Amino acid sequence: MGLPIQLIAVVNSNDIIHRTVQHGDFSLLGNVQPTLASAMDIQEPYNMERLFWLLSDADSGLIKALMEQFCMSKSLKLPEELHRKLSEVLSSCSVSDEDIIQAMRRCWEDNHYLLCPHSAVAVHYHYKQLEFQLSNTPRCCLASASAAKFQDAVLKARLVPEEPPELKALQEMETRSITLTKGEDWAKTVKDKIEAIAKRRSLQKEFI
Repeated sequence: MGLPIQLIAVVNSNDIIHRTVQHGDFSLLGNVQPTLASAMDIQEPYNMERLFWLLSDADSGLIKALMEQFCMSKSLKLPEELHRKLSEVLSSCSVSDEDIIQAMRRCWEDNHYLLCPHSAVAVHYHYKQLEFQLSNTPRCCLASASAAKFQDAVLKARLVPEEPPELKALQEMETRSITLTKGEDWAKTVKDKIEAIAKRRSLQKEFI
């Protein structure tokens, strides 16, 4: 059922998912390494627990025991059968900051499209497959954000940051704020403000 697709998890140098898929090693290695793809700088990917549960045929007892072991020691070797099932449904790759920069530059040179560093993580894998001619299978890389949010990475790739007109318009719009004083009921203040905005917008729609 469904599309016959192959899923590839491509991560930065914080590679716990890559090590888990390749070797069944769901363990922490030192501290988080800061990278250009900062939103991917994590050590404990919580969604893996859900995947383990699905692949274990919903064996809640097994997964509970495994995750408790991980929480205690920050080290876990997946059972052989669970690792086998994981590697059957998911492939993986780990990408360095230099790989990210090269992917951003190549995508701009080839397609005149400015990738954000997170999207470049996935696109690097695509370029790697092309270079080694390992497969002519069509690929879809999910671009997760605008490069406008990551100007430092764009500059490191020796590219020129672009400011989308939508972002420029936001910066020029009027801003409003409310000062919340210690001791006041902040929840009520926020609730009242939301209700007032909703009421105003509702009235505006009536006149459209």
